[in-house]
Amino acid sequence: MATLGTKLVQMDAVPAVIHYADGGQDGPLEIQHVQVDDDTVNAVIHVQAGGTQSLARITGGLDDDELELQIPTEPAEFDSVEAFLAADDIFETAKTIVDVQTDL
Repeated sequence: MATLGTKLVQMDAVPAVIHYADGGQDGPLEIQHVQVDDDTVNAVIHVQAGGTQSLARITGGLDDDELELQIPTEPAEFDSVEAFLAADDIFETAKTIVDVQTDL
C-alpha cells in the first residue's frame, strides 16, 4: 500500500477531500501544485477561514503516513509557487493530515 506522501504526488491539480487526525475533514479542495524535493513532498491548496481564502501547503516525507497542513502566519508575496513552498519561516502547522481522497 502506498504511503500518504506517495499518494499525494499523484494528485496534482485535482479536487480532493482532506481527512485530519482529529476526525475532521475539508473538501473538496483543489490540490494546485505538487512538488517533490529529495524525500519531501509539498503541495499548494486554497483554504478558507472566516470567509477569507488563502493559500496553504501540505508537507511531509514521501514515506510518511501523516502529513502536515501548514498555514502562513503573516502576509507575504511570492514570485513563484516554488518560492511559496520554500518559505519555511512563515508557516505553522494547523492540522495533521491522515488521508487525502479523490474521486478520480
